Amino acid sequence: MSTLAALQEAMVDFLEGQGIRALSAWPKEGRGRWKEPLAVVAVKQVEGSAAGFGGYLGDIYDPEDRGWREAYGQRVGVGFSLALYSPERTGEEGCRLLLDRVVEAIQRERPAGLTVEKWSMGETGFRTESGMFCGQLQLQCSGVLLAKAEETGAFLGFEVKGGILIDSNHET
Repeated sequence: MSTLAALQEAMVDFLEGQGIRALSAWPKEGRGRWKEPLAVVAVKQVEGSAAGFGGYLGDIYDPEDRGWREAYGQRVGVGFSLALYSPERTGEEGCRLLLDRVVEAIQRERPAGLTVEKWSMGETGFRTESGMFCGQLQLQCSGVLLAKAEETGAFLGFEVKGGILIDSNHET
């Protein structure tokens, strides 16, 4: 799974775990008219920056080993776009209620180990192609990609601090 797909699916899993119906924007199988409010998640931007010399992030506590270890990786910024769909019968208010639920969820808990730095919502309107009302929610998040390695030093991949493991054999 690619880094973008892993980040996207992690946000979908987070929303679903909060009781909010969510789908990934890619692939588009199973699309159609939905009967309940729904968030469709897409990653719109990922920006990485060096953490320090050689990717050194400092010492972090490892709860599995119950000890401190050096951490390497990089800081990342991730921009998510959520299309919030609401059936015609619930109207534009359905989009606003879904927005409230998503905002409450991201304020209660960190999605996929990321910190939501800011969010914004655009206008809502009726989309004839879907037969639903739709509004766009933009989330700008930050986090840390931690390099994961075996004791032998073999590189395994990256883990977004808090949860997502991105295998080193992923396709880009």
